[in-house]
Amino acid sequence: MRVDTERLVLRPLTQADLPDLHEYHGNPDSVRYIPWPVRTPEDISTWFERAENYTSIRNEDGHLLLGIESLELGRVIGQVNASLLPDGNNTASLGYIISPNAEGKGFASEAVAALVDHLFTQESIHRIVLDIDVRNTPSIKLANRLGFRLEGTHLENDFLKGEWCSMHVFALLSREWQSN
Repeated sequence: MRVDTERLVLRPLTQADLPDLHEYHGNPDSVRYIPWPVRTPEDISTWFERAENYTSIRNEDGHLLLGIESLELGRVIGQVNASLLPDGNNTASLGYIISPNAEGKGFASEAVAALVDHLFTQESIHRIVLDIDVRNTPSIKLANRLGFRLEGTHLENDFLKGEWCSMHVFALLSREWQSN
């Protein structure tokens, strides 16, 4: 699967991308609000053995993972992922991470918007949710820019990296996206 935007290509990750992944997988600031720890190159290789199979949200495990390749740089600067929730309601959970060197340039918004559009128009997803740590201001702004609604806040519902975290739940329906 491949999704093209003006400045990016969303595509499956390959072994050749592993050095690029370390730029953000190995950065404590990049993974601060992500539910996995800083990863070494060896950790990334081990993770990749499993993650390279996340090729379609409609496959057996219901996970899609795509690298965000910058057309200008010709390398991966982040990743987006979606997982089909097991509730049978055609709802996907979405996540993303961007390299610290690519932050503040609109790449995350462009990539997430492209994935959201793909999920709604090509995969017929009904609803997309984002769980965002209440301290993650850039992600909250991204959710708002793309039209996601804040549906609620779960107080101290996630014990992450040694501390209790509160999470905002944002959601967007297919019909809301289509009306934009």
